[in-house]
Order: sequence, then structure tokens, then C-alpha cells
Amino acid sequence: MGYGLIFPGGGMTVRDIVGLSVEAEAAGFNSVYVTEAWRSGFVPLTAIAMATQRIRLGTYVLNAYGRSPLLTGMSAIDLDELSGGRLVLGIGSGNRHINEEWQGIPHKEPYRKMHEYVTVLRRIVQARIGETVAYEGKLHRMHWVPAVQPLRTHIPLYLSAIFPKMVQVAGQVADGVAIGAITSVEYIRDVLQPRVRTAAAEAGRDPNALGFLMAGFVSVSEDREQARQAAREAICRLFHPLPHPYYDFMLREHGFSSAADAAKKYMPEGKLQHAAEAMTDEVLDRVTIAGTPEECRRRIAAYQHVVEEVICVNVFYSAAKDFDLKASYRNIVRLPHA
Repeated sequence: MGYGLIFPGGGMTVRDIVGLSVEAEAAGFNSVYVTEAWRSGFVPLTAIAMATQRIRLGTYVLNAYGRSPLLTGMSAIDLDELSGGRLVLGIGSGNRHINEEWQGIPHKEPYRKMHEYVTVLRRIVQARIGETVAYEGKLHRMHWVPAVQPLRTHIPLYLSAIFPKMVQVAGQVADGVAIGAITSVEYIRDVLQPRVRTAAAEAGRDPNALGFLMAGFVSVSEDREQARQAAREAICRLFHPLPHPYYDFMLREHGFSSAADAAKKYMPEGKLQHAAEAMTDEVLDRVTIAGTPEECRRRIAAYQHVVEEVICVNVFYSAAKDFDLKASYRNIVRLPHA
């Protein structure tokens, strides 16, 4: 199982992200990812590709509603060539709030869209010079002849999925599942993976060929309580100002409905500490990786043989004027050797 590091991009320059990626590669990390939230997906990864040699580069995840399959495919082909074949493509549908409120794009038929999107995107990134990509779906269609030879015949393509219908889509068309935060070892092993593999088998695909990546909330500090409080607050912030139905669903799936109820009630009222009090030690121990370096290493190790990679999402943030965000990332970078 490998270590990954993800950059949402907020509060950091691209130069900061590149520098930390170089440090992560030197520390033995297997991959770095950029999430298309506060920054674009491909531009920071391009800069990272130019500054590194070995580490895998991933989008986690690109928003399919904001990018056509053709633009995503051409960008992926370019970055894979530039990086020497190190790209991993994570694709997702976003949610209604992101698509309609941020982008002004109708959030229509996400399950059909992602089935068609992944299908045609795979054809685009695999097409050789002289071939024709012809596709006719309900939401996507194209007739395209490439003029650039892809470096590889296959770029790994992971679909962000947790709701049962999207999980089924992932099993039918993707190389694997890009799992979001606050997902326990037990849930991945006992619920998610059987659903994905069943869908793959029913579609005539090899269920054992699918991969699983997991982006986990990581809050690490020698000050244990400070780290765990940061994790509590990070879960709460998933509920406001932009609600994420995914995370509400996940807390309830894990049996933490009272925690979800508290976050939904108190966060819109600006009562962060009230909401955080509902995030008990049991919640943290099941769905986050929070505590001292030794505790965090043990929690990450628990995912061994369940996922290919634990991708560390740094949630140790502070409003203090003297807070050093890059230093909090370096605490994670040191985890494999702490």
C-alpha cells in the first residue's frame, strides 16, 4: 500500500505546492494529487511534473460537468506525455451545489452522464493516430480523429463513487474507485468493495482487476488533542457553507446520525464548537486519521490490503496569524519515516 498527498490548493501558491511535492517524492511518497476545488486540476500537476521524476500525478477529482470528455482527454494525453507516463485520472460528477451554484450548470442525470463520460473518455485517451473515436450516447456524442499519439495505451481512470448507483457505474466502466474522506476500513472492505465487484462481474468485467484509492482526513501533531480537535472541526466544515450530501450520507452509513444532525443544525448557525462536540472519539477513530505521528501511522496501516493507496488530506489548519500551513503539510510528509 502506498502513501499519497493531496492539495486542495487553498491558502497556498502553486510554487508552494510544487515544493512540497518535491519533498514528498524525496520522502518516499508514491503520489501527489490536486483536487479541482480552489485550483484547476491540470495546471499545478504540470508544474509538479516538471519538478519531479518518479512520483505519480493524479487529479482527485476533475469535475465532469465543467469539462467535456474531449478537453479532459486531450489534457490528460498532454500531461501523461510530459510526465513520462505518470498520470492517474480521477473523475467525478461533483454535486448539485458545486455544479449549479458555482458553475451555473444543470446537474442532470449524473449516473447516465458518468457512465457515458468515462466510456468516451477512455476511448479518447487510448485512440491512436489514424483511428476514429465514434460515440453516440444520450448526453455525450462525438466523431473525432486524433492527430497525437498517446504515450501509453492506457491511463488509469478512477471514478469518484460512494452512493450505490454511482458505485455500480464505477464497477461497469472505470478502472477503480476514488473514495472520498471519512470512509472507514470496514466500510470499504465490507460494503463498498462487494458492491463495486458485483457490478463489474454483472457487466462481464474482472472484479478483481479494480483498484481502490482512499483520500483520508489526516490531522497529525505531537499535540494529540490539538490534532484531534482540528479533525473534529474539519468534519463539521463539510456541512457549511457548502453542503456536501456525500459526507452527510457517509456519517449516517457509519452509524453516526446524531453527529450528522448536529453538524446540519449548528454549522449554518455559526456554532462550530457546538457541532464539534458531537464528533466523538468514536467518530474520529472510525473515519479520520488524527493524533500523534505514531497514532496516524497505525491508522494508515489499518488500510493495508484494503486499498492501493491512502491519500492524505491535510485538515490541520488554524486561524492563528503565526500558523504555518506548509509546516503542517511537512508533518504529513514525514509520516512514512516518523
